[in-house]
Amino acid sequence: MKIELKRFKEINAFFETTGFEKRTDIPEFFVFRFEELNLDTALKMPPYQKDFYQVALMLNGENASAAIDVQSTDQLGNTLYFLSPDHIFSWQRNIKMTGFNVFFKAEFLDFFGGNFKNEFGLFDLSNKNFLKLNEEDLKSIITDFEKLYQEFYTSNTYRHQILQSSLLSLLFKCKSIEEAIGNKSKKLSKKEDLVHRFRNLVINSYIKHKKVSTYANLLSVSSNTLNQTVKSVAGKTAKEIISDQIIQEAKRYLKYSSDDIAEISYALGYDEPTHFIRFFKNQTQTTPKEYRNQLM
Repeated sequence: MKIELKRFKEINAFFETTGFEKRTDIPEFFVFRFEELNLDTALKMPPYQKDFYQVALMLNGENASAAIDVQSTDQLGNTLYFLSPDHIFSWQRNIKMTGFNVFFKAEFLDFFGGNFKNEFGLFDLSNKNFLKLNEEDLKSIITDFEKLYQEFYTSNTYRHQILQSSLLSLLFKCKSIEEAIGNKSKKLSKKEDLVHRFRNLVINSYIKHKKVSTYANLLSVSSNTLNQTVKSVAGKTAKEIISDQIIQEAKRYLKYSSDDIAEISYALGYDEPTHFIRFFKNQTQTTPKEYRNQLM
């Protein structure tokens, strides 16, 4: 079962739907300023998904709002936000918005050679995808966006390669800022690496596996070691991390799909809807039906 939403496969197809008059000549990449949005561009978009990544820098976000899955904000000024093909996104803009917007497909960075998704947790579903910037970080990152923008409109023989390297540089700058804000170590310790691998396993396997012991076996550690390590690094138990992932996905289904509670429970790997309902209420103090009704 899938959440049925409008999904855009190509960057130019997205622009055509929104009424934005610009087009990219590089199918895997585009960068533009929010100031370039023409008057015919849609003022708001209902929830949708797309087959490409997005990193945006919003400078003046007054009277604008955005929602990424169950995260939403109307405080978009001086904010970076990150979207992957897995995210559900909706927004409302105003004509005075300023900043930069970058769209790219994963294959645009194939030259990188590393594991793109593992390298840049900025785009993870489990991450906080809005990043508020201080004045120092803002001044620094504007330079990187401006450079990328200027390079897109040059006719350099190596334009494609320059854009690839500049985009990668921008993403590492964003990662550096996120780590500084989050007070993270630049190099993962053994404990942090274990937690990172555990989180990735949960994201990919939570429907099939819901027990801490199963993940401990997959990671070749004891359940006790996994729990202690996750608690010391993430401030939550391993069980809480698994539960958070299930609840996040459950809320997405309840918000964006028309499936009934039983269908959602089966999609999340529960044999009995009553087990899912009991779990959801224990975690949120409300039933799935009550949560869905609150959204209406």
